[in-house]
Amino acid sequence: MKRIPLTCYFILLFAPVAQSELTVARDQPSDFTRPHFQVARSPINNKTQPDRAMHADLSTFADEAWILPVHSSHLSPGQITSRALNMPGLQPFFLVGEDPQSLAWLRRREAELQEMGAAGLAVEVTDTEALTRIRAAAPGITILPVNGNDIAARLQIEHYPVLITATSLEQ
Repeated sequence: MKRIPLTCYFILLFAPVAQSELTVARDQPSDFTRPHFQVARSPINNKTQPDRAMHADLSTFADEAWILPVHSSHLSPGQITSRALNMPGLQPFFLVGEDPQSLAWLRRREAELQEMGAAGLAVEVTDTEALTRIRAAAPGITILPVNGNDIAARLQIEHYPVLITATSLEQ
């Protein structure tokens, strides 16, 4: 019975001695932290307008084959009923697939989509060749493969192609 309290006493007595020295990472990188934590600061660019939305062409960052195929089980090609939306600040975007209806829709509306700065989400894509065909239908527009189920649920839509803006949902 007395061994347990005696053992605990010795552990508590020698714990401060056995504990290794703590190293504190401060606001400024030291020789110790520099290889592990690189301080990233954005360059100052006087030409950047902070109130203006900035768009990146994400399709150039990595090979997208790893994400394919993309299948959105809550969406299918078809007709939608246009309706008003009240989503101030929403940047225009559209949903398309690799089906003939989506490709024709993209070709027909390419200039309008590009003019409004709409980004595209390919919600039904089997392989890289299909993604290439989708992008070829609207070459000046960024189109990324993305599962559209969450968007479909939130906007209560079942079909594509569809254009979503801050004020409307339309085909």
